[in-house]
Amino acid sequence: MKKQLSLLSIAILSSCSLAAESVQLENEIKDTSSTGYAFSRANLNLKKTRVAPVIDGQFSANEWQDAVQITDFVVFRPSLGDKPIYPVTAYLSYDENFLYVAAEIHQPRNTITDRVLTQGSDLWNEDYFGITLDTNYDKRDAYLFHVSPSGVKEDGLVDGTDYIGQWSTLWYAKTAVFDDGWRVEMAIPMQSISFEKNIETWGIQLRHKLSSPYQQVYWNLNDGEANGWTAGQVAPISGLQGLEQGIGVELRPGLAYKSNDVESEWIPSLDAFYKITPSLTGVVTVNTDFSGTEVDEVDMNMSRFAQYFDEKRDFFLQDSQVFNFGGINDGYPNAMAFYSRRIGQGKTDGILDINWGTKLTGQIGDTRVGVLSVNQQRDGDKDETTQLSVARVSQQVADHHQVGLITTQGSADNRENAGLWGVDYRYESSIFNEQRIEGYGWYQKTEKQHEDEDTKAYGVQLYLPNDAVYFRAKYRYVGDNFDPALGFVNRKGVQYYEFVNHLRYRPANGWLADHINYFQTNVFYWQTDDTNNDRLSQEYRLRPFQVEFKDSSLFYIQHETRKENLKTPFKMGRNITFMDDEFRFSRWYAYYRSDSSKPIYGNVRVSRGEFYDSDMKHLEFTLNYKPNKHLSFELSRQNYYYQRESQRENMFGTRFKMDVAFDSDWSWNTLLQHNTQSDTLSVFTRLRYQSKPDELYQLTLSQGYDMEDGWHERVKTADETALKLNYIFRW
Repeated sequence: MKKQLSLLSIAILSSCSLAAESVQLENEIKDTSSTGYAFSRANLNLKKTRVAPVIDGQFSANEWQDAVQITDFVVFRPSLGDKPIYPVTAYLSYDENFLYVAAEIHQPRNTITDRVLTQGSDLWNEDYFGITLDTNYDKRDAYLFHVSPSGVKEDGLVDGTDYIGQWSTLWYAKTAVFDDGWRVEMAIPMQSISFEKNIETWGIQLRHKLSSPYQQVYWNLNDGEANGWTAGQVAPISGLQGLEQGIGVELRPGLAYKSNDVESEWIPSLDAFYKITPSLTGVVTVNTDFSGTEVDEVDMNMSRFAQYFDEKRDFFLQDSQVFNFGGINDGYPNAMAFYSRRIGQGKTDGILDINWGTKLTGQIGDTRVGVLSVNQQRDGDKDETTQLSVARVSQQVADHHQVGLITTQGSADNRENAGLWGVDYRYESSIFNEQRIEGYGWYQKTEKQHEDEDTKAYGVQLYLPNDAVYFRAKYRYVGDNFDPALGFVNRKGVQYYEFVNHLRYRPANGWLADHINYFQTNVFYWQTDDTNNDRLSQEYRLRPFQVEFKDSSLFYIQHETRKENLKTPFKMGRNITFMDDEFRFSRWYAYYRSDSSKPIYGNVRVSRGEFYDSDMKHLEFTLNYKPNKHLSFELSRQNYYYQRESQRENMFGTRFKMDVAFDSDWSWNTLLQHNTQSDTLSVFTRLRYQSKPDELYQLTLSQGYDMEDGWHERVKTADETALKLNYIFRW
């Protein structure tokens, strides 16, 4: 398998070279935005600015005189085609080093929702302005950059219709708020993004979100059914010439002081980036340190299967969409070929040190490539090391068709025969008057430990991710012995079926249009069989009524019916065990989410019914309080009550978050979590100082406790204090 990995890596690099040679200067991107849709904008030719604007949010005299001015914005939600309540004027220009974006929102100060001041905080419940940027103009993946009125930034990756919000890069933005509105200025360095050097046409989307009254406003819409921020919604901008990325070198040195009950030490680290081409990046990481990374927010798990957690470490998030395989995402991650959180962690020793790693990611022509190899401590024997590697290539073979390969090698415990290989196919197009359709097919196989093992997995998926009529269907086969050492599997030996759809109606006029954004019905169906076609579980959900009101509050009711065929006993808590048997049970749900533009907002979910052969009650709520932009509090609670004759099981999970922003540079973030299901308590608190995007100081404290015997008999399971300094240098 190691030879296969080496051969595939050589093949990837060879295909990159051939693709690079085939890119010709006269090869122009076709204007695929001319769909005939009423709000699809024509190509916009940018001018190279003679004087770079000062990014301060002030709009100094003549600094945007060379920019293209844009005023033709349109409401996307709640009422497609309406005129925005508050006019937006945007400006676009560039020079060899930056893409410049500015906007002026003509809006009274007292109508602005702006309650966040800490960089890195969730700004989706605030007002904001931003862009989606597709530097290859292929409408398949893109970058997203958004800014709130206080200058809080949000950046992420757009992989088709999926958003990867954990990704971040270096860019600049400043804002200023006035009595009659607010202004934003953004500068996105050419060194922070990847693009084909000879392509002079990019794609861009401009967006303003108003919280109260709720409005989503866009410049360009190619499809009234798809989300406005997705890669397919960009419009072409051209004239981009003479772009420079310097020599393409970026260094990110770091220094961390870490202290716990056992030892204290200084740990230097380094990430080095080199842009081999403007769209192909090589990375080397040495003595990688992830202290200061936010801990997971853990919800209670009422299933029998392991939970999935998102990646949060910057090294693995860089160009992470390149490694996506088969359309498998966190909606149902079982059989995921590559799950980066397998690196740096083990089942026996937990956190494992990464000694060094290399990474090559990017795109040349119609070929996307990703190669990653990491040397780390060996799980079960930290004095030894192990090598973990993954290689991924995907090729766009026509306008709507993409094929790909993936292979992984190595495991945290260095076991033999730990390799995986897989192939996948992706189809994207439009049907029935611009209704978007996506299809996936994939096959993968892990190496066998013994003869006659079923180590294969395969699946097909079909999506219609549209607003009025949404449909999703999946079939997935996971063999009894399918075991990807660098992937995610929480249920083997199964065949999985899924059908989900909604029918949504948006009233255009009349009394309903004055009071609601939409109402819809949903139908969900899941089925799991074993590999011999014997039924293991079946679940129906009917949501006959869901309505979103004009203030973006939402309400729905839902009924669920399940069948479960337990092959082994399932002990959910301390007092109740469900024996191996066949069960049929049902329950009702009700959910309400309040207007998030208010200082106090939240959501609540209640359900009542049966769970296997017990009676069940469930109460879950989240309460947010944001009195101003300096303070933010969130309290969430999950309560589960089960009763079977004289047996009772009461479990609850509590999470408290507090963000204190002293100013735009200094912040203090705290997360407390308590879970009676696992009898754990965790504390994470961080003092953060960031005066510039390329300079960051953090002081963190992370502690965990086993609470099985109560607070007074608690046992400390984790304890680390870390002081971390990070810088970014570019040439």
